[in-house]
Amino acid sequence: MNVPPYPPGHAGDVPPGAHRPPRPAGPDAAGPDAAGPAGTGGPGGPGGPRPDAAHTAAAASGAPAAGEGPYPLAPWTSRALARLVDLVVVGLPALLVALVLSLAVVGLRAVGAGGYRGDHFASLLAVVFFVVHTGYETVSVALWRQTLGKRVVGLKVAPVAAAGRLAPIPAGAVTARAALYGLPVLLLPLPGWLWWPVFLAALVCIGGMAYWDRPNRQGLHDRIAGTVVLKVGR
Repeated sequence: MNVPPYPPGHAGDVPPGAHRPPRPAGPDAAGPDAAGPAGTGGPGGPGGPRPDAAHTAAAASGAPAAGEGPYPLAPWTSRALARLVDLVVVGLPALLVALVLSLAVVGLRAVGAGGYRGDHFASLLAVVFFVVHTGYETVSVALWRQTLGKRVVGLKVAPVAAAGRLAPIPAGAVTARAALYGLPVLLLPLPGWLWWPVFLAALVCIGGMAYWDRPNRQGLHDRIAGTVVLKVGR
């Protein structure tokens, strides 16, 4: 069962080392949502405001109302699918830009004459892919908390300290998270026999770590940025 993430040492809404304050005795003991005297009831109570449709549907289904939370942690399979979508979104433009830059730098004649080695193109492609990926992921998560791939699957990035709710993420953390995930592609210029094992090991340590990490299913990039990925629906 997916449970909302909580920062280490937290128990619900009580900060570490703090005690839950006692409820006051008297009319306010039942809380703000309890039905009070006529004309002063909570939502749905006598004289109180009627709950809106979103809250009613959320209460009936047991799911959080839109924009609230807490939301469950995203399954690893959903995160992997989102990454595949983003790979296409980033990879094709990066390949096109690298090709254009290659032709601009060495010229069509040099390419046709074999004066431009494949490892040169691999180096250029690696740098272009890293820059495009980092920019794409940073802007998308900073503005919408999700990339196109995450939007398709229904995921959003949130700070782990928010305990399953959507909250602002520091710009530095968003950029570091995006850059760290794109680092393995910079290994592309390595010889093939060395590139594959090193690339796969780096990819597993960064992204695959979310498969076995508990309790918050964080990849290495999530750990460093202090973020989690939540399943919020589409």
